[in-house]
Amino acid sequence: MGKICIVNLTTKDVSYEEYNVGDSKYHGRCLATYLIKKHTNMSTDRFDDDNVIVLTPGLFTGTQAPSTGRITVATKRGKGQGLQVNNMTGALPQKLASLNIESLVIKGKSENKNTIIYIDKDKVEIVELDELNKKNVPDIIKYIQKSYGENCSLMGTGPTADYIMPLATVFSTYPNGVPEYYCTRNTFGDIWGSKGLKAIVVNSNRFFDSLCFDKEGFKTESKKLAKLIIDNPICGQALPGHGSITLIKLLKSKDLSQFNVRKKVESVAKINKDIKLNKTCAPLCVIGCLNRHCSSTTEMFSAPAESEVNAALIHCYNIEDSVFAKKVNTKAFELGIDSTEFVFTSNIYYKAIGIVPNKDEILNLLLEIEQNTILGKVIGSKTIGVYNLFKENDTLKDLVTKPVINEENNFKVKIDKFFDDFKDLSDLELMYNQIFVLENLGFCIFTSFALINNKDALDIMSKMFYYKTGCKLSPIDMIKFANNCIDEELKYENESASSTIRKNIPEFTKVLYRYFS
Repeated sequence: MGKICIVNLTTKDVSYEEYNVGDSKYHGRCLATYLIKKHTNMSTDRFDDDNVIVLTPGLFTGTQAPSTGRITVATKRGKGQGLQVNNMTGALPQKLASLNIESLVIKGKSENKNTIIYIDKDKVEIVELDELNKKNVPDIIKYIQKSYGENCSLMGTGPTADYIMPLATVFSTYPNGVPEYYCTRNTFGDIWGSKGLKAIVVNSNRFFDSLCFDKEGFKTESKKLAKLIIDNPICGQALPGHGSITLIKLLKSKDLSQFNVRKKVESVAKINKDIKLNKTCAPLCVIGCLNRHCSSTTEMFSAPAESEVNAALIHCYNIEDSVFAKKVNTKAFELGIDSTEFVFTSNIYYKAIGIVPNKDEILNLLLEIEQNTILGKVIGSKTIGVYNLFKENDTLKDLVTKPVINEENNFKVKIDKFFDDFKDLSDLELMYNQIFVLENLGFCIFTSFALINNKDALDIMSKMFYYKTGCKLSPIDMIKFANNCIDEELKYENESASSTIRKNIPEFTKVLYRYFS
Protein backbone atom coordinates (compact mmCIF):
# COMPACT_ATOMS: atom_id res chain seq x y z
CA MET A 1 0.00 0.00 0.00
CA GLY A 2 1.49 3.32 -1.09
CA LYS A 3 0.28 6.82 -0.36
CA ILE A 4 -0.60 10.08 -2.06
CA CYS A 5 0.85 13.05 -0.16
CA ILE A 6 -0.99 16.39 -0.32
CA VAL A 7 0.91 19.51 0.75
CA ASN A 8 -0.93 22.81 1.21
CA LEU A 9 1.53 25.71 1.14
CA THR A 10 -1.12 28.17 2.36
CA THR A 11 -2.26 26.34 5.47
CA LYS A 12 1.05 24.47 5.98
CA ASP A 13 -0.94 21.22 6.26
CA VAL A 14 0.34 17.85 5.07
CA SER A 15 -2.20 15.04 4.56
CA TYR A 16 -2.19 11.57 3.04
CA GLU A 17 -4.47 9.30 1.05
CA GLU A 18 -3.93 5.56 0.76
CA TYR A 19 -3.19 4.27 -2.74
CA ASN A 20 -3.21 0.74 -4.10
CA VAL A 21 -2.73 0.30 -7.83
CA GLY A 22 -4.91 -2.82 -7.69
CA ASP A 23 -7.85 -0.75 -6.45
CA SER A 24 -7.15 2.25 -8.68
CA LYS A 25 -7.88 2.93 -12.33
CA TYR A 26 -4.76 5.06 -12.54
CA HIS A 27 -0.98 4.87 -12.35
CA GLY A 28 1.94 6.95 -13.60
CA ARG A 29 1.10 9.86 -15.88
CA CYS A 30 -2.56 8.90 -15.85
CA LEU A 31 -2.61 9.23 -12.04
CA ALA A 32 -1.11 12.72 -12.30
CA THR A 33 -3.86 13.75 -14.75
CA TYR A 34 -6.55 12.33 -12.46
CA LEU A 35 -5.21 14.25 -9.45
CA ILE A 36 -5.10 17.56 -11.34
CA LYS A 37 -8.73 17.11 -12.36
CA LYS A 38 -9.62 16.17 -8.79
CA HIS A 39 -7.98 19.19 -7.17
CA THR A 40 -8.78 21.95 -9.71
CA ASN A 41 -11.81 23.10 -11.65
CA MET A 42 -12.50 24.68 -15.03
CA SER A 43 -12.12 28.23 -13.68
CA THR A 44 -8.70 27.59 -12.13
CA ASP A 45 -6.14 29.92 -13.68
CA ARG A 46 -2.39 29.43 -14.03
CA PHE A 47 -1.29 31.39 -10.96
CA ASP A 48 -4.34 30.83 -8.78
CA ASP A 49 -3.91 29.45 -5.28
CA ASP A 50 -6.02 26.41 -6.18
CA ASN A 51 -3.87 25.39 -9.14
CA VAL A 52 -1.71 22.40 -8.23
CA ILE A 53 1.67 20.94 -9.09
CA VAL A 54 1.58 17.15 -9.20
CA LEU A 55 4.65 14.89 -9.18
CA THR A 56 3.97 11.22 -9.91
CA PRO A 57 6.78 8.66 -10.28
CA GLY A 58 6.29 5.99 -12.94
CA LEU A 59 4.92 2.71 -11.66
CA PHE A 60 8.32 0.98 -12.04
CA THR A 61 10.32 3.96 -10.73
CA GLY A 62 12.01 3.01 -7.48
CA THR A 63 12.44 -0.62 -8.58
CA GLN A 64 15.26 -2.51 -10.29
CA ALA A 65 13.63 -2.14 -13.70
CA PRO A 66 16.27 -0.80 -16.14
CA SER A 67 16.22 2.89 -17.08
CA THR A 68 13.13 3.74 -15.04
CA GLY A 69 14.15 6.89 -13.19
CA ARG A 70 11.29 9.00 -14.53
CA ILE A 71 8.57 11.12 -12.93
CA THR A 72 5.60 12.99 -14.42
CA VAL A 73 5.45 16.65 -13.35
CA ALA A 74 2.13 18.24 -14.29
CA THR A 75 -0.11 21.25 -13.71
CA LYS A 76 -3.04 23.11 -15.26
CA ARG A 77 -1.91 25.50 -18.02
CA GLY A 78 -4.51 28.11 -17.15
CA LYS A 79 -8.16 29.10 -17.17
CA GLY A 80 -9.86 27.75 -20.27
CA GLN A 81 -6.83 25.58 -20.97
CA GLY A 82 -5.83 21.98 -20.34
CA LEU A 83 -2.76 20.28 -18.90
CA GLN A 84 0.93 21.10 -18.97
CA VAL A 85 2.93 17.90 -18.57
CA ASN A 86 6.63 17.15 -18.37
CA ASN A 87 8.58 13.92 -17.97
CA MET A 88 11.66 14.42 -15.78
CA THR A 89 14.60 12.41 -14.52
CA GLY A 90 17.29 12.67 -11.87
CA ALA A 91 17.92 11.09 -8.49
CA LEU A 92 14.74 12.40 -6.81
CA PRO A 93 12.10 10.28 -8.63
CA GLN A 94 13.52 6.95 -7.46
CA LYS A 95 14.07 8.22 -3.92
CA LEU A 96 10.50 9.53 -3.73
CA ALA A 97 9.10 6.25 -5.08
CA SER A 98 11.30 4.30 -2.65
CA LEU A 99 9.48 6.07 0.18
CA ASN A 100 6.29 4.65 -1.38
CA ILE A 101 4.94 8.10 -2.18
CA GLU A 102 2.95 7.36 -5.33
CA SER A 103 2.20 11.02 -5.95
CA LEU A 104 2.91 14.41 -4.41
CA VAL A 105 0.18 17.06 -4.80
CA ILE A 106 1.20 20.67 -4.03
CA LYS A 107 -1.53 23.27 -3.62
CA GLY A 108 -1.86 26.77 -2.22
CA LYS A 109 0.81 29.47 -1.99
CA SER A 110 3.53 30.38 0.47
CA GLU A 111 4.08 34.06 1.23
CA ASN A 112 7.78 33.29 1.54
CA LYS A 113 9.38 32.82 -1.90
CA ASN A 114 12.11 30.65 -0.42
CA THR A 115 9.94 27.74 0.70
CA ILE A 116 11.00 24.11 0.37
CA ILE A 117 9.14 20.85 0.89
CA TYR A 118 11.44 18.55 2.85
CA ILE A 119 10.81 14.78 2.71
CA ASP A 120 12.52 11.88 4.44
CA LYS A 121 11.45 8.44 5.69
CA ASP A 122 9.92 9.94 8.84
CA LYS A 123 8.21 13.13 7.72
CA VAL A 124 7.09 15.63 5.10
CA GLU A 125 7.37 19.23 6.21
CA ILE A 126 7.27 22.77 4.85
CA VAL A 127 10.38 24.84 5.60
CA GLU A 128 11.17 28.49 4.85
CA LEU A 129 14.82 29.15 3.99
CA ASP A 130 15.50 32.86 3.55
CA GLU A 131 19.15 31.97 2.90
CA LEU A 132 18.11 30.83 -0.59
CA ASN A 133 16.93 34.28 -1.63
CA LYS A 134 18.25 35.24 -5.08
CA LYS A 135 20.72 32.37 -5.12
CA ASN A 136 21.46 30.69 -8.44
CA VAL A 137 20.78 26.98 -8.93
CA PRO A 138 24.25 25.59 -8.00
CA ASP A 139 24.26 27.67 -4.80
CA ILE A 140 20.74 26.50 -3.88
CA ILE A 141 21.86 22.88 -4.25
CA LYS A 142 25.06 23.50 -2.30
CA TYR A 143 23.28 25.22 0.59
CA ILE A 144 20.55 22.57 0.95
CA GLN A 145 22.96 19.64 0.76
CA LYS A 146 25.27 21.32 3.28
CA SER A 147 22.33 21.91 5.61
CA TYR A 148 20.52 18.59 5.27
CA GLY A 149 23.16 16.18 4.00
CA GLU A 150 24.77 15.13 0.73
CA ASN A 151 22.18 12.38 0.23
CA CYS A 152 19.55 15.04 -0.49
CA SER A 153 18.16 15.02 -4.02
CA LEU A 154 16.43 18.14 -5.28
CA MET A 155 13.94 19.34 -7.82
CA GLY A 156 13.41 23.09 -7.88
CA THR A 157 13.78 26.47 -9.55
CA GLY A 158 16.31 29.26 -9.94
CA PRO A 159 15.94 33.02 -9.47
CA THR A 160 13.98 33.52 -12.71
CA ALA A 161 11.03 31.64 -11.19
CA ASP A 162 10.79 34.40 -8.56
CA TYR A 163 10.26 36.82 -11.44
CA ILE A 164 7.45 34.59 -12.79
CA MET A 165 9.22 34.41 -16.16
CA PRO A 166 7.64 32.03 -18.71
CA LEU A 167 11.18 30.97 -19.63
CA ALA A 168 11.76 29.73 -16.07
CA THR A 169 12.02 25.97 -15.83
CA VAL A 170 12.71 23.28 -13.22
CA PHE A 171 16.06 21.75 -12.33
CA SER A 172 16.67 18.23 -11.06
CA THR A 173 19.84 16.91 -9.47
CA TYR A 174 21.66 13.89 -10.83
CA PRO A 175 23.05 11.19 -8.50
CA ASN A 176 26.08 12.46 -6.55
CA GLY A 177 28.84 13.37 -9.00
CA VAL A 178 29.67 15.69 -11.89
CA PRO A 179 27.69 17.17 -13.58
CA GLU A 180 25.46 17.99 -10.64
CA TYR A 181 22.08 18.83 -12.17
CA TYR A 182 20.18 19.72 -15.33
CA CYS A 183 17.24 21.95 -16.28
CA THR A 184 14.37 20.45 -18.23
CA ARG A 185 12.75 21.84 -21.36
CA ASN A 186 9.18 23.09 -21.68
CA THR A 187 8.16 23.10 -18.04
CA PHE A 188 6.59 25.63 -15.71
CA GLY A 189 9.01 27.21 -13.27
CA ASP A 190 6.81 30.31 -13.28
CA ILE A 191 4.06 28.38 -11.44
CA TRP A 192 6.57 27.15 -8.85
CA GLY A 193 7.66 30.76 -8.40
CA SER A 194 4.07 31.99 -8.05
CA LYS A 195 3.61 29.50 -5.20
CA GLY A 196 6.82 30.57 -3.47
CA LEU A 197 8.12 27.01 -3.93
CA LYS A 198 11.88 27.00 -4.30
CA ALA A 199 12.57 23.26 -4.13
CA ILE A 200 11.39 19.80 -3.20
CA VAL A 201 14.05 17.96 -1.19
CA VAL A 202 14.12 14.19 -0.64
CA ASN A 203 16.68 13.10 1.93
CA SER A 204 17.43 9.41 1.48
CA ASN A 205 20.19 7.09 0.30
CA ARG A 206 17.69 4.48 -0.95
CA PHE A 207 16.82 4.10 -4.63
CA PHE A 208 15.08 0.74 -5.12
CA ASP A 209 12.75 0.24 -2.14
CA SER A 210 9.40 0.74 -3.87
CA LEU A 211 6.85 -1.91 -2.85
CA CYS A 212 6.89 -4.97 -5.11
CA PHE A 213 4.52 -7.99 -5.09
CA ASP A 214 7.21 -10.47 -6.22
CA LYS A 215 10.72 -8.99 -6.21
CA GLU A 216 12.46 -12.07 -7.58
CA GLY A 217 10.05 -12.48 -10.50
CA PHE A 218 10.33 -8.75 -11.21
CA LYS A 219 14.12 -8.90 -11.12
CA THR A 220 14.21 -11.81 -13.58
CA GLU A 221 12.04 -10.01 -16.13
CA SER A 222 13.96 -6.77 -15.60
CA LYS A 223 17.16 -8.49 -16.70
CA LYS A 224 15.44 -9.69 -19.90
CA LEU A 225 14.26 -6.18 -20.65
CA ALA A 226 17.70 -4.73 -19.95
CA LYS A 227 19.15 -7.08 -22.56
CA LEU A 228 16.58 -5.92 -25.14
CA ILE A 229 17.55 -2.32 -24.51
CA ILE A 230 21.30 -2.95 -24.65
CA ASP A 231 21.00 -5.06 -27.82
CA ASN A 232 19.29 -2.19 -29.64
CA PRO A 233 21.88 -0.36 -31.81
CA ILE A 234 20.69 3.11 -30.78
CA CYS A 235 20.32 2.44 -27.04
CA GLY A 236 23.23 0.04 -26.65
CA GLN A 237 25.78 1.58 -28.98
CA ALA A 238 25.00 4.95 -30.58
CA LEU A 239 23.75 6.82 -27.50
CA PRO A 240 26.53 5.69 -25.14
CA GLY A 241 29.06 5.85 -27.97
CA HIS A 242 28.23 9.31 -29.32
CA GLY A 243 26.32 10.85 -26.41
CA SER A 244 23.10 12.79 -26.84
CA ILE A 245 24.40 14.29 -30.10
CA THR A 246 23.06 11.01 -31.52
CA LEU A 247 19.56 12.50 -31.35
CA ILE A 248 20.62 15.54 -33.36
CA LYS A 249 22.21 13.29 -35.98
CA LEU A 250 19.05 11.19 -36.17
CA LEU A 251 17.00 14.33 -36.72
CA LYS A 252 19.26 15.55 -39.51
CA SER A 253 19.76 12.24 -41.25
CA LYS A 254 17.64 11.64 -44.34
CA ASP A 255 18.80 8.04 -44.58
CA LEU A 256 19.25 6.29 -41.25
CA SER A 257 21.19 3.46 -42.88
CA GLN A 258 23.98 5.98 -43.52
CA PHE A 259 24.20 6.89 -39.83
CA ASN A 260 26.76 4.80 -38.00
CA VAL A 261 24.53 3.62 -35.16
CA ARG A 262 26.83 0.68 -34.44
CA LYS A 263 29.83 2.66 -33.32
CA LYS A 264 31.68 0.72 -30.62
CA VAL A 265 31.51 2.28 -27.16
CA GLU A 266 35.03 3.30 -26.24
CA SER A 267 36.34 3.41 -22.69
CA VAL A 268 36.18 6.83 -21.07
CA ALA A 269 39.40 8.46 -19.99
CA LYS A 270 39.61 9.34 -16.29
CA ILE A 271 39.07 13.09 -16.21
CA ASN A 272 40.08 13.34 -12.58
CA LYS A 273 40.46 10.42 -10.19
CA ASP A 274 38.82 12.52 -7.45
CA ILE A 275 35.71 13.24 -9.54
CA LYS A 276 32.83 10.82 -9.95
CA LEU A 277 31.64 11.37 -13.51
CA ASN A 278 27.91 10.97 -14.00
CA LYS A 279 27.40 8.78 -17.05
CA THR A 280 23.69 8.37 -16.35
CA CYS A 281 21.04 10.85 -15.23
CA ALA A 282 19.48 8.32 -12.85
CA PRO A 283 20.56 5.11 -11.08
CA LEU A 284 20.27 1.75 -12.86
CA CYS A 285 20.16 3.21 -16.37
CA VAL A 286 21.52 0.65 -18.85
CA ILE A 287 22.00 3.19 -21.66
CA GLY A 288 24.37 5.68 -20.04
CA CYS A 289 24.15 8.37 -22.72
CA LEU A 290 25.09 11.31 -20.51
CA ASN A 291 28.88 11.15 -20.53
CA ARG A 292 30.05 7.64 -21.33
CA HIS A 293 31.36 8.94 -24.65
CA CYS A 294 33.58 11.72 -23.36
CA SER A 295 37.32 11.66 -22.79
CA SER A 296 37.93 15.24 -21.60
CA THR A 297 36.22 18.04 -19.70
CA THR A 298 35.53 19.89 -22.97
CA GLU A 299 33.52 16.89 -24.19
CA MET A 300 31.65 16.53 -20.89
CA PHE A 301 27.96 17.48 -21.19
CA SER A 302 25.91 18.96 -18.38
CA ALA A 303 22.83 17.47 -20.04
CA PRO A 304 21.51 16.40 -23.44
CA ALA A 305 20.31 20.01 -23.69
CA GLU A 306 23.88 21.09 -24.34
CA SER A 307 23.94 19.40 -27.73
CA GLU A 308 20.50 20.91 -28.46
CA VAL A 309 21.85 24.38 -27.63
CA ASN A 310 24.78 23.76 -29.95
CA ALA A 311 22.40 22.73 -32.75
CA ALA A 312 20.13 25.73 -32.06
CA LEU A 313 23.07 28.16 -32.26
CA ILE A 314 24.08 26.69 -35.63
CA HIS A 315 20.49 26.87 -36.89
CA CYS A 316 19.78 30.42 -35.66
CA TYR A 317 23.16 32.14 -35.96
CA ASN A 318 25.44 29.81 -37.92
CA ILE A 319 27.63 29.72 -34.79
CA GLU A 320 29.33 26.34 -34.53
CA ASP A 321 31.28 26.53 -31.30
CA SER A 322 30.83 23.81 -28.66
CA VAL A 323 32.70 25.83 -26.02
CA PHE A 324 30.35 28.78 -26.53
CA ALA A 325 27.33 26.45 -26.47
CA LYS A 326 28.55 25.09 -23.13
CA LYS A 327 28.91 28.63 -21.81
CA VAL A 328 25.35 29.56 -22.86
CA ASN A 329 23.91 26.35 -21.44
CA THR A 330 25.78 26.65 -18.14
CA LYS A 331 24.66 30.24 -17.53
CA ALA A 332 21.06 29.47 -18.52
CA PHE A 333 21.01 26.50 -16.14
CA GLU A 334 22.37 28.66 -13.30
CA LEU A 335 19.41 31.00 -13.79
CA GLY A 336 17.00 28.08 -14.05
CA ILE A 337 15.79 28.74 -17.59
CA ASP A 338 15.19 26.58 -20.67
CA SER A 339 18.53 26.99 -22.47
CA THR A 340 17.36 25.86 -25.92
CA GLU A 341 14.24 28.02 -25.83
CA PHE A 342 16.48 30.93 -24.79
CA VAL A 343 18.48 30.60 -28.02
CA PHE A 344 15.34 30.56 -30.15
CA THR A 345 13.91 33.52 -28.20
CA SER A 346 17.08 35.56 -28.59
CA ASN A 347 16.97 34.84 -32.32
CA ILE A 348 13.40 36.09 -32.79
CA TYR A 349 14.24 39.21 -30.74
CA TYR A 350 17.31 40.09 -32.82
CA LYS A 351 15.38 39.42 -36.02
CA ALA A 352 12.66 41.79 -34.76
CA ILE A 353 15.08 44.65 -34.12
CA GLY A 354 17.15 43.93 -37.24
CA ILE A 355 20.48 43.09 -35.60
CA VAL A 356 22.89 40.24 -36.31
CA PRO A 357 24.42 39.71 -32.85
CA ASN A 358 27.87 38.54 -31.89
CA LYS A 359 28.51 36.03 -29.13
CA ASP A 360 28.94 38.69 -26.43
CA GLU A 361 25.57 40.24 -27.30
CA ILE A 362 23.85 36.85 -27.01
CA LEU A 363 25.46 36.27 -23.61
CA ASN A 364 24.47 39.78 -22.54
CA LEU A 365 20.80 38.81 -22.87
CA LEU A 366 21.38 36.24 -20.14
CA LEU A 367 22.71 39.02 -17.90
CA GLU A 368 19.58 41.06 -18.67
CA ILE A 369 17.46 38.10 -17.55
CA GLU A 370 19.56 37.71 -14.40
CA GLN A 371 19.09 41.38 -13.51
CA ASN A 372 15.36 41.23 -14.30
CA THR A 373 15.53 44.31 -16.53
CA ILE A 374 12.79 45.27 -18.98
CA LEU A 375 14.77 43.63 -21.79
CA GLY A 376 15.34 40.61 -19.56
CA LYS A 377 11.58 40.31 -19.03
CA VAL A 378 11.04 40.49 -22.80
CA ILE A 379 13.48 37.65 -23.47
CA GLY A 380 12.08 35.77 -20.49
CA SER A 381 8.65 35.76 -22.15
CA LYS A 382 9.77 33.05 -24.66
CA THR A 383 9.37 33.21 -28.44
CA ILE A 384 5.61 33.73 -28.23
CA GLY A 385 6.07 36.68 -25.88
CA VAL A 386 8.55 38.41 -28.18
CA TYR A 387 6.34 37.74 -31.20
CA ASN A 388 3.36 39.32 -29.44
CA LEU A 389 5.36 42.54 -29.05
CA PHE A 390 6.21 42.63 -32.77
CA LYS A 391 3.10 41.17 -34.37
CA GLU A 392 3.19 43.71 -37.16
CA ASN A 393 6.22 41.81 -38.52
CA ASP A 394 4.64 38.77 -40.20
CA THR A 395 8.03 37.18 -40.89
CA LEU A 396 8.47 36.47 -37.19
CA LYS A 397 5.45 34.19 -36.94
CA ASP A 398 7.30 31.14 -38.23
CA LEU A 399 10.01 31.60 -35.59
CA VAL A 400 7.62 30.98 -32.68
CA THR A 401 8.32 27.63 -30.99
CA LYS A 402 5.47 25.23 -31.68
CA PRO A 403 4.41 21.99 -29.96
CA VAL A 404 6.23 19.03 -31.48
CA ILE A 405 2.91 17.43 -32.45
CA ASN A 406 2.62 20.08 -35.19
CA GLU A 407 5.28 18.12 -37.10
CA GLU A 408 3.46 14.78 -37.12
CA ASN A 409 1.99 15.21 -40.61
CA ASN A 410 5.49 15.60 -42.07
CA PHE A 411 6.26 11.92 -41.48
CA LYS A 412 4.71 8.60 -42.34
CA VAL A 413 5.21 6.52 -39.22
CA LYS A 414 5.10 2.72 -39.59
CA ILE A 415 4.34 0.61 -36.49
CA ASP A 416 3.64 -3.13 -36.61
CA LYS A 417 0.12 -4.26 -35.65
CA PHE A 418 0.97 -7.21 -33.40
CA PHE A 419 -2.60 -7.50 -32.15
CA ASP A 420 -5.87 -7.49 -34.10
CA ASP A 421 -7.38 -5.21 -31.45
CA PHE A 422 -5.49 -2.30 -32.97
CA LYS A 423 -5.96 -2.97 -36.69
CA ASP A 424 -8.22 0.10 -37.00
CA LEU A 425 -5.83 2.33 -35.07
CA SER A 426 -3.44 4.47 -37.12
CA ASP A 427 0.28 3.73 -36.87
CA LEU A 428 0.85 7.20 -35.41
CA GLU A 429 -1.75 6.72 -32.70
CA LEU A 430 -0.29 3.31 -31.90
CA MET A 431 3.13 4.91 -31.46
CA TYR A 432 1.66 7.56 -29.15
CA ASN A 433 -0.03 4.84 -27.11
CA GLN A 434 3.27 3.02 -26.65
CA ILE A 435 4.97 6.28 -25.62
CA PHE A 436 2.32 6.63 -22.93
CA VAL A 437 2.88 3.02 -21.82
CA LEU A 438 6.54 3.89 -21.20
CA GLU A 439 5.67 7.16 -19.41
CA ASN A 440 3.12 5.46 -17.15
CA LEU A 441 5.71 2.86 -16.12
CA GLY A 442 8.55 5.38 -15.66
CA PHE A 443 10.88 4.37 -18.50
CA CYS A 444 13.36 6.86 -19.91
CA ILE A 445 12.02 8.17 -23.20
CA PHE A 446 15.37 7.22 -24.81
CA THR A 447 14.41 3.55 -24.42
CA SER A 448 11.73 4.16 -27.07
CA PHE A 449 14.08 3.02 -29.82
CA ALA A 450 14.25 -0.44 -28.23
CA LEU A 451 10.85 -0.82 -26.58
CA ILE A 452 8.40 0.74 -29.03
CA ASN A 453 7.30 -1.55 -31.86
CA ASN A 454 8.70 -4.56 -29.99
CA LYS A 455 6.29 -7.36 -29.06
CA ASP A 456 8.86 -9.10 -26.84
CA ALA A 457 9.27 -5.90 -24.85
CA LEU A 458 5.51 -5.57 -24.40
CA ASP A 459 5.27 -9.17 -23.20
CA ILE A 460 8.07 -8.65 -20.67
CA MET A 461 6.60 -5.37 -19.39
CA SER A 462 3.25 -7.10 -18.95
CA LYS A 463 4.88 -9.75 -16.73
CA MET A 464 6.75 -7.04 -14.83
CA PHE A 465 3.44 -5.27 -14.19
CA TYR A 466 2.13 -8.45 -12.55
CA TYR A 467 5.25 -9.00 -10.45
CA LYS A 468 5.17 -5.35 -9.33
CA THR A 469 1.46 -5.12 -8.47
CA GLY A 470 0.02 -8.63 -8.21
CA CYS A 471 -2.49 -7.59 -10.90
CA LYS A 472 -2.50 -8.99 -14.42
CA LEU A 473 -2.43 -6.59 -17.35
CA SER A 474 -1.84 -8.04 -20.82
CA PRO A 475 0.13 -6.18 -23.50
CA ILE A 476 -3.20 -5.40 -25.20
CA ASP A 477 -4.59 -4.07 -21.91
CA MET A 478 -1.47 -1.93 -21.37
CA ILE A 479 -1.88 -0.28 -24.76
CA LYS A 480 -5.63 0.17 -24.25
CA PHE A 481 -4.96 1.72 -20.85
CA ALA A 482 -2.49 4.14 -22.47
CA ASN A 483 -5.03 4.96 -25.16
CA ASN A 484 -7.60 5.71 -22.46
CA CYS A 485 -5.05 8.01 -20.79
CA ILE A 486 -4.70 9.97 -24.03
CA ASP A 487 -8.48 10.09 -24.45
CA GLU A 488 -8.90 11.32 -20.86
CA GLU A 489 -6.35 14.10 -21.42
CA LEU A 490 -8.01 15.12 -24.70
CA LYS A 491 -11.43 15.06 -23.02
CA TYR A 492 -10.09 17.34 -20.29
CA GLU A 493 -8.59 19.63 -22.92
CA ASN A 494 -11.93 19.70 -24.72
CA GLU A 495 -13.84 20.49 -21.52
CA SER A 496 -11.34 23.14 -20.44
CA ALA A 497 -10.51 24.87 -23.69
CA SER A 498 -12.68 26.66 -26.15
CA SER A 499 -9.82 27.28 -28.57
CA THR A 500 -6.66 25.16 -28.57
CA ILE A 501 -6.96 21.42 -28.04
CA ARG A 502 -3.75 19.43 -28.26
CA LYS A 503 -2.06 16.24 -27.19
CA ASN A 504 0.77 16.78 -24.73
CA ILE A 505 3.44 14.81 -26.59
CA PRO A 506 7.09 14.91 -25.36
CA GLU A 507 9.47 17.10 -27.35
CA PHE A 508 11.64 14.01 -27.90
CA THR A 509 8.91 12.55 -30.14
CA LYS A 510 10.26 14.59 -33.05
CA VAL A 511 13.14 12.08 -33.18
CA LEU A 512 10.72 9.13 -33.14
CA TYR A 513 8.75 10.56 -36.07
CA ARG A 514 11.85 10.14 -38.21
CA TYR A 515 13.08 6.91 -36.63
CA PHE A 516 9.81 5.02 -37.14
CA SER A 517 9.09 6.48 -40.58
